[in-house]
Amino acid sequence: ADPDLMSAVRDATMLVFVTPHQFIDGICKRLEGNVRPDAKAISLIKGMEVKMEGPCLISNLITEILGIECSVLMGANIANEIAVEKFSEATVG
Repeated sequence: ADPDLMSAVRDATMLVFVTPHQFIDGICKRLEGNVRPDAKAISLIKGMEVKMEGPCLISNLITEILGIECSVLMGANIANEIAVEKFSEATVG
């Protein structure tokens, strides 16, 4: 693991975002201009950003700030059910 964000993304072709949604704007602004233009992103973040213009999907926020494609992995799963190996589902889109 690399604790330095810029070092961690320097040559990355895939970025996986798993952080509370409140931090994504600041993280993306720090990464802006430091991500490969051919990189792709996937977001596992629940919630959305509320802007003056209205609600904004986290994946759209990532795409707007970083200029890269962002897909989403989402499911209606509950952590304690997954922990006891109950059936779960997810969608990538």
